[in-house]
Amino acid sequence: MAAAQTSRQSWRVELTVQQWPVHYLLLGLATIRLTQGHQVVLNPVEQLDLRIEPSGVSSRNTHLAVKEVLETGQARDLLDGTDHRVLHTDFLDTASFSGKATSHMVRAVVADYTNGRTIQLTGDAFEPPSSFVASVTNDQPHPSLEEVAKAAELAGFGRDAVAFLTMPPLYTEVFPNGTTHRILHIKARKKSETEYALFRVNMNTGEAQRDSVESSYPLAACAAPMEGKGDLTPGGTSGQARVTISRGSEVLWTMEVIRPSISSGTDGSGVELLNVQYRGRTVLKRAHVPILNVEYKEDHPPCGPTYRDWQDSEWSFFCDGTDVPGLKGFRKCTSRPKTLVDPPHTDGGNFNGVGFFVDGDEVTILSQIQAGWYRYTSEWRFKADGTILPRFGFAGVLWPNECVCVAHHHHVYWRLDFDIETASGNLVQEFNDPPLFGSTNYHDKAYEIQRPRDPSRKRHWEISNLRSGHKYALVPGPNDGAADDFGVGDLWVLKFHGEPGNEELDDKPISGDRAQLEKFVTGEALRGEDVVLWYAAHFMHVESHPHATDEGGHVVGPDLKPLKWD
Repeated sequence: MAAAQTSRQSWRVELTVQQWPVHYLLLGLATIRLTQGHQVVLNPVEQLDLRIEPSGVSSRNTHLAVKEVLETGQARDLLDGTDHRVLHTDFLDTASFSGKATSHMVRAVVADYTNGRTIQLTGDAFEPPSSFVASVTNDQPHPSLEEVAKAAELAGFGRDAVAFLTMPPLYTEVFPNGTTHRILHIKARKKSETEYALFRVNMNTGEAQRDSVESSYPLAACAAPMEGKGDLTPGGTSGQARVTISRGSEVLWTMEVIRPSISSGTDGSGVELLNVQYRGRTVLKRAHVPILNVEYKEDHPPCGPTYRDWQDSEWSFFCDGTDVPGLKGFRKCTSRPKTLVDPPHTDGGNFNGVGFFVDGDEVTILSQIQAGWYRYTSEWRFKADGTILPRFGFAGVLWPNECVCVAHHHHVYWRLDFDIETASGNLVQEFNDPPLFGSTNYHDKAYEIQRPRDPSRKRHWEISNLRSGHKYALVPGPNDGAADDFGVGDLWVLKFHGEPGNEELDDKPISGDRAQLEKFVTGEALRGEDVVLWYAAHFMHVESHPHATDEGGHVVGPDLKPLKWD
């Protein structure tokens, strides 16, 4: 710590690990002594400085690369003479298994309507098109806004239609030979009209069928707001920033922030973070939410019974402030941004993308996502003391039905690729008080495993570097709920297996919408390896009660806290 800072007044509080859970501790102005004997020294609250700069591959370079790939080599041979559409492009933070260095890898997902298949093209945006690799599957990727507009045109609404996806967004018809048809579920209207209609549109045949909306739920019993005025950002819209958070001359945090529209995963993963460092040391290689699903607890057609939701459709929220020069979709907010989760619970807003807000010793990074009638808040908070607060919020609107008023259980799954200082050489330990076995509170996680939360034992997990001892704790949040059969579990500790081609990253269901992370728990050894933690929170959503005015209600998430970072 700089000399100019050590002379400032500080406050001292002594705590032991046995006094956790730590979410209830006020850490902003404290020096904390943990049972291991290490200290994290904090200064009095001081406004943080925030620098946001363009990063990654630009939209122009991405589109040029994909265009050239489609016109040459494997892709041309596969798609020549077909009716096809590029649905998405996203970026893959990949390279060697040892260093996991960042590269300019691009993945383009193409729907081949003629042959009923999906083609993925993967390669480096700055390498020759011939270097791209094509793979053919019958997977059905999430629709793009351009595809939704085409579906509305096929349904008779014209080229200037106002159209959105509704739930479920996609039906799939699989034929005996393995080929598939894509049937989009849309709500649409002509621009000159006000009333929407629901349609199922087969993109392979061009046939459109009107869909009726029936619901017997008593509308008067529901407190959910009506749909507001907002815009959607198309999936595949580029936007990546290099973010630096400083206090005076001291750099506290550096990271790459990717907007939801190009986040990785089969259906996006919200605001995605890469290469997160605190005071010059790596904490997380990647952090995001690749899996988000919901199960309805009551039988009210046309609600559910289950959905796997998407997180690459950005929806408007309120962020008054200044756009980052040369970086569309990134804005510094002059006041705390407001989504539908926040009072006064107004749908829509004046900004799409990622908003940043500095509040004393904390920086909030936030975006709002639309999935049918749902509105989700994808949020990360970074504190000067090294604490990271992953947060996810839930809200919904009434149109096109009252499904948001029917009791349903949301499940959100964070994927946290911890690289404490180095990619390998990490250790995961579980803490229990009272002890689970014998007399020790700590147990190493020597092999891949799935573990439940246990508040009665103040259970949390600690991830450290075996050589230096630098360590972070993952502490469950007080509102993170309980897993059921559909929600599966609370925590999975897995060995990292490289990207792209990492099936665990997307967890594509074999059938249904349930997360299937248990199939990746294969018993591999973990001590000293590169580890990935999946953490799930569970939220029972019933809009018939008023919104909470703080995160005790519709917001969930764990705390990530430094235990030794000297």
